Amino acid sequence: MVEFAVLAYVGAVIFLFFFWAYGFVSFALDLKNKIIPGIRRYRRGRRKQAEEERERREREEREEQLY
Repeated sequence: MVEFAVLAYVGAVIFLFFFWAYGFVSFALDLKNKIIPGIRRYRRGRRKQAEEERERREREEREEQLY
């Protein structure tokens, strides 16, 4: 009876460890493939918007200076 309880306990621990490890691996892959590229894309877009805004302001200043 004690052997069965020990085997059941060890089996349950291994079973739960599998899903625990799978969760970590899944989270790491999500970071690598979705979250980090999304953050990079967002930052690139914000940088592009700022650059376009700066160019627009410079163009408007040049136009005002012409008149």
